[in-house]
Amino acid sequence: MGCGASRPQTDGYVINGFYMSMREKFVAKGASIYYFIVEWDEKDLSWADFRGKILGPTDPTQAPEDSLRGQILAKYEEFGLKSKPNTGDNGVHASASPFEGLCERLNWAEVKLAEDPFGKALLDLKIDDKTIMAWTKDPQVEVDGSMTSLFDTMEDINSSECLAKAKAIAKVDGEVTAVKNMAFVFVKPHANNEAVQKLVKDKFAESKISITKEGKIDGSVIDKKLLIDNHYYSIANKAKLTKPKDLAVPESGKKKFEEKFGLTWEAAIKANMVMNAAEAAKKYNMDAESINARWAKAKDKGNLIKFGGGFYCAKVFEKPAGAPEKVMRPL
Repeated sequence: MGCGASRPQTDGYVINGFYMSMREKFVAKGASIYYFIVEWDEKDLSWADFRGKILGPTDPTQAPEDSLRGQILAKYEEFGLKSKPNTGDNGVHASASPFEGLCERLNWAEVKLAEDPFGKALLDLKIDDKTIMAWTKDPQVEVDGSMTSLFDTMEDINSSECLAKAKAIAKVDGEVTAVKNMAFVFVKPHANNEAVQKLVKDKFAESKISITKEGKIDGSVIDKKLLIDNHYYSIANKAKLTKPKDLAVPESGKKKFEEKFGLTWEAAIKANMVMNAAEAAKKYNMDAESINARWAKAKDKGNLIKFGGGFYCAKVFEKPAGAPEKVMRPL
């Protein structure tokens, strides 16, 4: 911990402690992304193949050799990357579904809902804009009689099927309008250079994927406009934007917390023992990487639980046995 760190007298639990390190990669001095808004006809290329074959899986070691992530991994030194790509730093991001593509265009490119072809198609279904904007936060929705993540139910399907699902979920009677598949793609900060940008453009050209808009967004803008926080909203909301006492922890999660750590969630909250990642960094005078390192150690020791999608809690600090009350050490 830093010299000026506050030293609490109780154990410390952190929500999504990994996030600030992930965020820092996008907002650090000199960081930037280069984005592309792309479109193609679904009869020529399915969304699943766009992600699986053109982009490549999240883990680049599992990506086809000729996919973007596969090529970046194989030639990362030739492309000027400082380190070998991995699951987090895998070169390029692309939307997981037509709906997430809309969300990302609204966020990163500041496109207006009614001016976006897919957004307009949703409005044409008679889904109101308030509902659509609420959906951008990935709420739980009813699908086939059970509740599930909206993003999950839309993943890897073409625009036509995505619109049909949206119509069913919203229980509206508008007509499904034919629109092209549209995705938001960006070169991640660790790989953002002209060589990788050219690779992406060439891959899209040979795959008959049209680029309708492209551009660079600097880290300072990403930070100021909270673009990365909105992009990873489900994670960031819990790590930075909302205080733990205001988070909706499911009863099953509270039970896990008590079983794992030996006290109730309510007691931990009342004693100010739980903090989000941003609060922990400030309270313990730690930078993002230090918090992430402590988080990783806690995870390795099994001192971590999952409350739900993008919602984790770890016992990152504990009072040493027999030590004075004011002493706290990282796990």
